[in-house]
Amino acid sequence: MMRIDYHLIKNIQEESSRSFEYLRKIHRDLHAHPELSGQESWTADYIENSLKDLDVEIKKNVGGHGLVADLVTDPNKPTIALRVDMDALPIQETSNVPYRSRFPGVMHACGHDVHTAIGIGTARILKKYLDKIPGNIRLIFQPEEEQITGAKRMIREGVLEGPTPKAIFGLHVAPLPVGQLAWTDGLFLSGFDHYLATLVPNENSLISNDHLDAAAQRCCSAIQQLNQWYLPETWEEMQKFWELLKDPPKSLRNFIVYDASVNEEDRDAWHGEFGIGVKAATPHLRRSALGRIRARIIRICRLGKLNYHIEPMGSMIDMRNDSKLVQLTSPALKAAIGEENLLNLRAAFPFNCEDFAYYTKIIPGAMAWLGAGNPNKGKYALLHTPDFDVDESCLVIGCTTMVVLLIEALLINS
Repeated sequence: MMRIDYHLIKNIQEESSRSFEYLRKIHRDLHAHPELSGQESWTADYIENSLKDLDVEIKKNVGGHGLVADLVTDPNKPTIALRVDMDALPIQETSNVPYRSRFPGVMHACGHDVHTAIGIGTARILKKYLDKIPGNIRLIFQPEEEQITGAKRMIREGVLEGPTPKAIFGLHVAPLPVGQLAWTDGLFLSGFDHYLATLVPNENSLISNDHLDAAAQRCCSAIQQLNQWYLPETWEEMQKFWELLKDPPKSLRNFIVYDASVNEEDRDAWHGEFGIGVKAATPHLRRSALGRIRARIIRICRLGKLNYHIEPMGSMIDMRNDSKLVQLTSPALKAAIGEENLLNLRAAFPFNCEDFAYYTKIIPGAMAWLGAGNPNKGKYALLHTPDFDVDESCLVIGCTTMVVLLIEALLINS
């Protein structure tokens, strides 16, 4: 059952469309001025200046360069939150768009500039409909997502307190056709486990550094050969993979993705050393994967008269959409973007992670993939690529989606 009024959805759609030029300007300003994790000071000032005429309560320097903007603060009413990430990546942009990065070696290759523009646009649209909003909205502009440190820092500084939101939403651009949205009612992105492996000579063995490095490379190749699933590299491959996620085989529902590599930046730092990463559909599958990895390393070590050590180096929790929240808000989402444009995935996308997971560990939350690609315009939205670019009409769809979801969630919790 949908609670938001159809007439209000229509008004939100129209307001989002009217905001396109404004949203595009913000996106292009942000894209041209990317900042790495922990350095988002210009971005934070830009967000503050974009919101200051809305008469909202803004807190700056939260968890680093983060901002929190509260629209309406009635302690007697429920609060729903929207999280927006804002940092860029150390990638050299190769596209020739007029709004390309002005900073060598830094670019918005993951769409956080799009997310931030949508967050600002969502705030402006919501402000126009305060009389229709049965509660409080909190906008969390978060730094350091790429380093997986921003969410935890902001949570420690109280962004989920005073009051605690009833739910939180997020979105992420994706190489889906613009106009489409995809999400799950369970695992959305898996966590990971990271390890550091070190090869050492057997006692009384004289092994050269070159021999150690060659053995490390063989271990990495052997571990990567365990993979059944690989990140699609073209638009066409990606579309086939999204279709597979809608009706996945058991092996995809229970995926394991293995990664292993030597330190390419400083190969002389420690000979015979390499990193290992494991992502999987469940923590149990991640743990079982370690046994397969050890078997591959042992085989190579025996041939090379080597021993090995594996040391845990960190992990990330699963990002799970709250099943009830997804099911309750889906009717409003279908009304906002068209039922044919909402894709219900039955397996998690196995190649990314998200520190949005730390919010959803505390309160109910849901994240959706926002289609941002348009091959007819040469916009493919392939994440973390040097020519990353989007069809900017996704800004309109993103604002419509977030405004409707936030209001619907407030109505559900009122």
